[in-house]
Order: sequence, then C-alpha cells, then structure tokens
Amino acid sequence: MRSADERAEELTAAIYAALLGETGWQAFLDRLNGFTPGALSTLFFHDLRARAGAVAFVSGSEGRETALQDYEGYYSNRNPWMRKVAATPVGRGIIGEEIVPREEFNRSEYYSDYIRQNGLETGVGLTLHKDRGCYFLLSTLSDDRDVERNLERAHVFTRIAPHLKRVFRYYRSGEAHAAGLALGEGIGNAGRLGLIVVNDDLRVIRTSVAGERVLAGGDPVGLDAMGRVRFASPDLQAALQALLQHRHFGQATRIVDDPQTGVRLIRVGGDRAAAFFAGTTIAILVGDPQGNVRPHLQALAAAQGLSPAETRVFAGIVAGRSLTEIALASGTKRETVRTQLKSIFAKTGTASQSDIVRLATGILRAD
Repeated sequence: MRSADERAEELTAAIYAALLGETGWQAFLDRLNGFTPGALSTLFFHDLRARAGAVAFVSGSEGRETALQDYEGYYSNRNPWMRKVAATPVGRGIIGEEIVPREEFNRSEYYSDYIRQNGLETGVGLTLHKDRGCYFLLSTLSDDRDVERNLERAHVFTRIAPHLKRVFRYYRSGEAHAAGLALGEGIGNAGRLGLIVVNDDLRVIRTSVAGERVLAGGDPVGLDAMGRVRFASPDLQAALQALLQHRHFGQATRIVDDPQTGVRLIRVGGDRAAAFFAGTTIAILVGDPQGNVRPHLQALAAAQGLSPAETRVFAGIVAGRSLTEIALASGTKRETVRTQLKSIFAKTGTASQSDIVRLATGILRAD
C-alpha cells in the first residue's frame, strides 16, 4: 500500500496533468477516489449566502446517481459540516470529526437520511478557495470510521492543497476564459456591437471601445455606485444574475436576447473546469451608442479626442450630474474624475463645466 507521501506525489502529478490538458480533472478525482475503496469524492462548492451547493466533478457515484441530485436539491442545506465551513482552515485537510463531534453528527438528518443511506459514514475535506461567502472544496466520503486512517487521508489533502490553490490562481487570471472572450469579441466586431464582459461579481473585466460608450451613456446598462454592472431593466438584471449562478457547470452555451433593448447575454458553456475554478463570465453585447444614443454628443466627444472614460465624464456633466455622482456611477474616485475633467478642459478648450454644457448644446463653438 502506498504511503501518504507517495499518494500525495501521485496526485500532484495528476493535478498538473489536468491543468496542462494532458488528462482532465475527472482523471485526477478518479485517482484520488481510488485510494479509498467504496468512497465518493467530489469537487464542489457551497454558497453560505444562498445556503446551497452544487457538484462540479464526482467519482464513485456508480449506484448513487440520485444521491447527487438529492444533495444539490435538499441535503446541501442540511449538511452540518457546511454550516461550519467558514470556521475551517483554507488549505488544510480536515476530518469530519474535527468539524462536528461524532455524536452530534450522528443525530443529524444529513447523516441518518443521506450519508448512511448511501453506505457512507464520514468524510475528509479540504477548503480550496473562498470568495464572497462561496467556498470551493474537495471531499472524500467513505464508510471508514477509523480516525487514524482518515487523518492520514487528511494529510494527503494538505500536501496537495498548495498545488490546487495554484490552479485557482491560474484559472482566475483570465486565461481559462480566453476562448469565450474571443468569441464575444468576434461577435461584437462582426455586428458592430459594444462588448462588455463581466465576472460573477458583476465587475467589468473587459470592454470594447463601443462597450465603453455604452457604459458612459448608462442606457441600457451602466455601473452602479459600487462599480458593478447594472441594467435599467430589472428583468435583464435578473437574467444576468441567473446566468452567473455557479451551478451551471459544463452546460451548453446559453444566450438570452432582449428584443426591446437589443441586448444579448452570452454565457459560454462546455468547460466544467473553467466554470468551477474561475467562475462564470458573461459577454454582454449591446448596440453601439454612437449610432443610436445621443449621436451628437458621442460624435462631439470623438471629434475632441476624448477617451471613453473622459466621454463618460463629459456626458455626465451635460446631463447635470455632479462630479461625486459621476464618480459613484463609474466606480471611480472623485479625484480621478477631477483629473479627467481637467483633461477635457484642455482638449476642448473650455474652462468650466458650464462651458462644456454650452459646447454640447452648440452655444459655444468648438475650434
């Protein structure tokens, strides 16, 4: 039988083989699960805010197919381990008895109606990453209640933890979504549309020039006071939130079209690993405001050589907003807006905000 360190070395090799595309994450999990006969191993997440979780990869589910559906549909909110996941250390393997005492765990609905019913008794887990109340974990459930053997399995989890944390850093660097971003850019360029790419925190991670103009105008989509993407339409905002849910692991590409605004939302599917490790990204495609939203204002800003960020400030001043309101709407500091305003003055030959309004309305002639 392999020692704990030998198993850790074998799993470390499997991690990098999956990361480099030589195998896959299912192969890594199958190898881990193979060290414990009759076990059930998963890469999964638990969202404390939603009090729910979902499984991205599973090994050992043969004969337990309904167990995963039951977990996601009901027992994830009954799992006593997950109720205390916030107190568990990130990066250290831990056995179930360290989280919840055995006597207390055995009295839970989760144990009697789910764990025991599936021929299991306890588990070993590892918190890999946490992000805004959402925890990403590796777990092996088994019927082996021997504490010493389970502590040895936990040691293996601890040994491979640094490598799995590097996987999260890689995926969240943006490389994992490169193909999806390229798809969105291609569609945007072909259709002369504005592209805005957002992550699962509704933060903008990429925009086209036309996308910047869309955000500057704020209609149909702009930024709220926290710098997050916000649609004027509550229905579109709800559709965006639904597409960003973590549980869409490996599903087909989904597209939501809104005929009233011409907005298209695209969640590129197919890559379970990217969805689990990096989170979901959405490409928002919107008609270029240069052609249909205050064209004279956009044309004037372009003629004066204003950048997209300066155009946003320019439009805000013409709309009568204060510098503080413009800063809040764009998610920037007021001093940044003041600097952009000084640049606008220099480029347009104006000396005050009133001059900018006069320029926009044609009272003050541009040179």
